[in-house]
Amino acid sequence: MNKKGMLIVLGFIIIVTAGFAAAGGIVESSQNAKPSFTGEYNVASDGRIAYVMESDGRQTLYVKGQGAESHEVYTAEESKMLWSPVFNENGDFSVVETTGYPEAPSGKQEFQLEHSDVHTISAEGGDVETVLQARGVITNLVKDPARKRWIINGIHLSTQGEPEEGFIPYASGLYTLKPNGDFEEIQSFETYSPSSLSIAENGKRMLMVLPDDYENATPDSMFESVERIYEMNIEKPEEMKIISNKDSEVPISEVVWMEDQNKLLYQTIMNYGEDGLYEYDMVSYDRASGEEGDRLRINDSVQHAKLTSDNTLLYYVKEVSEANQSESYELFRYHLESGEEEKVELSP
Repeated sequence: MNKKGMLIVLGFIIIVTAGFAAAGGIVESSQNAKPSFTGEYNVASDGRIAYVMESDGRQTLYVKGQGAESHEVYTAEESKMLWSPVFNENGDFSVVETTGYPEAPSGKQEFQLEHSDVHTISAEGGDVETVLQARGVITNLVKDPARKRWIINGIHLSTQGEPEEGFIPYASGLYTLKPNGDFEEIQSFETYSPSSLSIAENGKRMLMVLPDDYENATPDSMFESVERIYEMNIEKPEEMKIISNKDSEVPISEVVWMEDQNKLLYQTIMNYGEDGLYEYDMVSYDRASGEEGDRLRINDSVQHAKLTSDNTLLYYVKEVSEANQSESYELFRYHLESGEEEKVELSP
């Protein structure tokens, strides 16, 4: 091939490559522009669903009624995220708006330099009241069903003074927050942050998942620790106790409370200790007998499990891997009576 022919072929390759790159950019841009569910949601006693969608880097809280209709409630500031929406007694909403986790690698993250607010928003999305402004990262907001207050879970939270720059050893805490802004610590935790919070109907007790070395974690103990379910008296947090099987070596990652039946539903690993991929599922647990019951046959790992007040529906989120190696989220509900699982369609 002569020099001119080589230049023509080279030019053709460059044009085709650029075309593919441009097409890929268009696809990626289109995917970014398409509203996607972030995995943050909550379910009201009347069946309404509050959920967060993201489009073009902006997150918006929507509410879906029992029918197919949905309406926009609140849009976060650019580069901020909406976490843990909750329904309040009078029909309005509360939600966390946060800058989120620091982008630095583990061991260099300065959580105290982030910001998190708690907003209460009218049912139609018109009026917004900021109940709390704090430094740090609020990871979870849970409504106390018996009192006009919320329980907050956060990392390096503070409403006082200026933050100290530089890495600070990891610490989290549970707090109460009242509508008038009163903000009080319940309990602090070093090394870990509790997850999967559930509050009793009388507002006096709370369930959570924590590793069993949370009181005295060391580099060695962290490799051997097991995530278990703890119950805490909110007024006497020092009386925390394990309520899952103390002898089991299988970790637990999600829990919901069937309080009136003295039972739990929790997610665990069905083939723990065996070779191959872990097989996750939700199983029942009888607190009186201390025995694990039947598995639900979801046969998948789930997040943000929530049980309706009548103990008939279990909601949860599944993480889905896309063709472009990104992750997306889908919401499901599981009918405990029939064992039927259905996907909940969410849209703006």
